Amino acid sequence: MNKKCIFFRVDSSDILGFGHLNRCLILAKTLQKKGFEIHFICKNLKGNLISKIKICGFTIHKIKNSKNTIEYDYQNTKKILKKFNWNIPCIIIDNYHWGKKYEEGLRPLTKNIFVIDDLADRKHDCDILLDQNLYVNFKKRYKGLVPNKCIKLLGPKYVLLRKEFLVRKKRKHTSKIKKIFISFGGQDCSDQSIKVLKAIKKSKLKYDKINLVIGKYNKFLNKLKLISKEIDNIEIFSGTNNISGLMENSDLGIGASGSMMWERAYLGIPSLVSIIAKNQKLAAESMEKIGCVKNLGLAKNVSVKDYVKYFINMKISDLNKMSERNYKLIDGKGAERISQKMIMIIKEQENKENLVSREEKC
Repeated sequence: MNKKCIFFRVDSSDILGFGHLNRCLILAKTLQKKGFEIHFICKNLKGNLISKIKICGFTIHKIKNSKNTIEYDYQNTKKILKKFNWNIPCIIIDNYHWGKKYEEGLRPLTKNIFVIDDLADRKHDCDILLDQNLYVNFKKRYKGLVPNKCIKLLGPKYVLLRKEFLVRKKRKHTSKIKKIFISFGGQDCSDQSIKVLKAIKKSKLKYDKINLVIGKYNKFLNKLKLISKEIDNIEIFSGTNNISGLMENSDLGIGASGSMMWERAYLGIPSLVSIIAKNQKLAAESMEKIGCVKNLGLAKNVSVKDYVKYFINMKISDLNKMSERNYKLIDGKGAERISQKMIMIIKEQENKENLVSREEKC
């Protein structure tokens, strides 16, 4: 396959968070290994992680953050794509604000539109759709929302995991909670980490090791440091690149029900989750139904008392069962499956185009 450009249209900021960008980077790295040239189109929003794209060595095209309208974004994205004169086999879009109208506008500039979604709350004009979440009715969620020809990649078999998580050991049953991993993402805007630390202090339970991971610019850092002085064996990691190492072998994971929930599941770590964004609600509820997590509900409604109650009443036998179910749920081959499916679609299109070209010459 000749080297062709695949574009990602995705944003990150202190408000949007970094989950959309992180999962796109996982897929981008896999596609680059398959021979594609990777480009990112990103709006220059406050608190973005565009620097992370640069570190990965991908080409970045920035859109100025002067207007916050779909039309402005669409026109600027189109301007960038036009420069590549149809050498774009696929555009990958990961943004909850856009849908069918935005995608239709980009249709003449690419052969395939690939949408990453979690919400199933709007129509799409796409050729491929990815929703890696587990829902009770996940195979039917997008009925009537995508074209009939759309290839739907649905469920945990397509979960995008960071490379550092892809080496795992078979977990053994534990007889005691010794090591706890806590992380509610980079920003933790709902200050759940503070609630958890206060609960650990109030419960008076002792652990051999507590690892708390927060973002580099977490506004609660000083407060967390103050509370941690009253808790034994705790360490706070700010902006670390070793999340998998800190998470590994934990007896309990505490966090949100976003992308890190799947990483904990892959490692077989039983989890206590709270919902910090609307796109996490159904996934948290579905994961609890199959016994993979304990869901405390919406983060804003979860109190320190709720955490204390769970810490005091949790049973080791339940955590071991949860660990087993998590370990079996995800095999870590999601990015490879997705890239292989994309390559198959692109090759089929190339073969059809070559056939038409030969027939026209005849």
